[in-house]
Parts: sequence; structure tokens; C-alpha cells
Amino acid sequence: MFPVIFYAILFVVMPALVLILCRKVTFLGKIGPILILYIIGVLLGQIPGLNTDATFKLKDTITTVMIPLALPMMLFGCQFNFKDMKGVGKSLIAGLIAVIVATSLGYVIFGSRIVDGPKVAGLLVGCETGGTINMAALKMALGFPEERYVLLNSYDMLICFLYFIFLLTVGIKWFRKVLPHQETSAQEGSGHVSGEAVKEENNYRGLWSARGIGQIFKILLAVICCLVVSVLIVAVAGIAIALFQGEPITLKTVTGSFGAGWFMPVFILGLTTAAIAASFLKPVRKLTYSYNIGLYLIYIFSIAVASMADVTKLNFGQELYTLLFLVCIIFGSLLLQFLLSILLKIESDMMVVTSVSLINSPPFVPMMTSAMNNRKVLVPGITVGIIGFAVGNYLGILAEQLFALF
Repeated sequence: MFPVIFYAILFVVMPALVLILCRKVTFLGKIGPILILYIIGVLLGQIPGLNTDATFKLKDTITTVMIPLALPMMLFGCQFNFKDMKGVGKSLIAGLIAVIVATSLGYVIFGSRIVDGPKVAGLLVGCETGGTINMAALKMALGFPEERYVLLNSYDMLICFLYFIFLLTVGIKWFRKVLPHQETSAQEGSGHVSGEAVKEENNYRGLWSARGIGQIFKILLAVICCLVVSVLIVAVAGIAIALFQGEPITLKTVTGSFGAGWFMPVFILGLTTAAIAASFLKPVRKLTYSYNIGLYLIYIFSIAVASMADVTKLNFGQELYTLLFLVCIIFGSLLLQFLLSILLKIESDMMVVTSVSLINSPPFVPMMTSAMNNRKVLVPGITVGIIGFAVGNYLGILAEQLFALF
């Protein structure tokens, strides 16, 4: 019981402590709160005695709940412009091509040395174009062993952690120097992550005043409305699919009509749509604290998801080539996407959120846009991820079939 209470309190309090340190220590402000929380989370995940089944369930619950709550709050605080969607199509195509090519090259090098190589490749193609949800769906579709799936997922988390470290430390700044980058105002996002950016983006002064508390209740009410609308969208979609398939309209047929892993993409799509629509309403636009409250929930998500990585369960000797295969896919696709972005003149921040959205899924996009201090690419990044959800399973199954021929 103690580990659960300890983690619950720590996940809520630690982001506030890190924000205070980032404001007071210039060096930490330049690193940014998300990277610091990610590192703290990984370290917490290795403490013996604290990581039990109960604490894992707590972490899983937090990471599942934080995004549906934070996403609409952050979208409420965005000023949408159709010009912000410029380049989404090019960036999406470049990202998908990069993942497919990197996976193919990796399979040529390491595939023959990996047990069930075609299935592993299929799972990874689906995962790196749509996230863990697609990997779970493909595990069922391809009959992949549960114990190897857990190991593969752990490897993916490890390499993705290194991938995030690279982006948050040098990647974003370097891409902005080479690729086109549009400087924005402080409210929309500055050109680099700095101590001043942290102060601007994380302004919680006055939150506990009468006005701030009143806003909190209004924000929660708006979020609940968006959640209800998104659930209704999911229900309507399920009913439509059931009718198309000639099934009777029951709770079982409606929920089962999506198949494994499809509920979350439809839910996120509905939630995003409802939140964007709400952001155009004047009462919602006056909720000035909504973005920062949502951002704090993203900080909680960051430390919780990082703490789920348990390096003690990794067997580097047994699955060395699988690990190298993953490195080739994740970092190789990032390099290929960068080269394609130079050719297609894709904006730097758009390239980064596209890569993150495909490789890690839309829930990680708010975290990255916060690190870049650029709200403009939030919706485009989520849009790319939703499309990745939709095509990931198809690409994964197709990749497994093609690789099995060799």
C-alpha cells in the first residue's frame, strides 16, 4: 500500500518542484521540465520494492487518464489557423516512407538473426506508425507470443527514451538550424527552449485565487462535455459499423465492431474534434488557465510513463539483434525523415511532431509541443498520429506477409 501512496503523491508533487527549480536554476530551465521529469521517472522505475503490480496498475491508470483530460485543456488554449495545417500531408508521407524504408533496411541486416523475424518486423512497423495500441492489435492478429511481446515492448520503451533524450537535448535545436523554422511569439511558442520560455509557458500565478478556482470548475465542465461528445461519436461510429455489417444493435456488437485497438483512435479523434470546436466559443477562449493546467497533467503523464520502464527485465544477450533492429527503425526513420524534409522543405517543428506522433502515438505530441514551446503544431501532430493509427495495422500485416517471403 505504501508504494502506491508514495507514487501517487510523488507524481502530483514532483512536477511542481521541478518547475520551481527550472525557474530558479538557469541550467535546468534550459534543459526543460519534461526531460528532467522523464529522467526522474526512469530512475524511480528502477528502485527495488517500489515497483509492484499495484504500482504498475497505478502508473497505467495515470498514463491512460491524463491524456484524455489534458488534451482538450491544451486545445482550448490554442488559437487555430488553417495555415497551421500547411505541410501536414507532405510531412505525414515523408514520415511513413521513412519508417517503412528504415524497417526494410533493418530487416535485411538483422531479420535472419531474429526469431519470428517477419512477425517482429510487422509488429514494429505497426508500432512505429501508430503506437503501442497498434502493436497490441498486431500481436493478436499475427499470433505473437505474449512473453516476447512484453520484452519487445520494453525494448521499444528503452529506445524511445533515448530517442526523446536526443530530441530534447540537441535534436530540436539542430533540426531548427538546418530545416526551415518560423519564429513565433511567446504565447505561440518561442524559437528555443529556455528559462524564459519555461516561465512564460508555466505561469500558474493566480490559479488559486477566486478567479482561478472559478476557471478550474469551468475548465473541468468543458472537458466533461468534450468527453461526453467523444463517447457519443464512438457510439455513433460503432452503431454505423454494426448496421453496415448487419449485426443487431447491442452493447456487445457496437463495442466489438471496432476490433482490437480501434476504440482509442476513434475516441481520440472524437475528443480532438470536440475540443477544437469548443475552442472557438467565447466562454472557452476566456479560460486562460486551461493550457497550463493541461500542461501540468502532461508533466504528470511524463514522469509516470517514464517510471514504467524496468531495465532489469531486459535480456540484452538473448535479444541483441531485436534491440539493434529497433535502433535502426527509430533512429534510422528519424534520419530518413530529416533528409526527406530537406528535399520537401518541411518545417522543422512539423517534422519533429510527425516523427513523435508516428513512433510514439498522439498522446506524446502535447509533451513534445510543450518541450518545443510551440502550440501551433499540436493539432497537426495529433492529426498525423490519428492517420498513423488508421494505417498502422494494415502496414504491419502487409509488412509481415512481405518479409515472410524472404
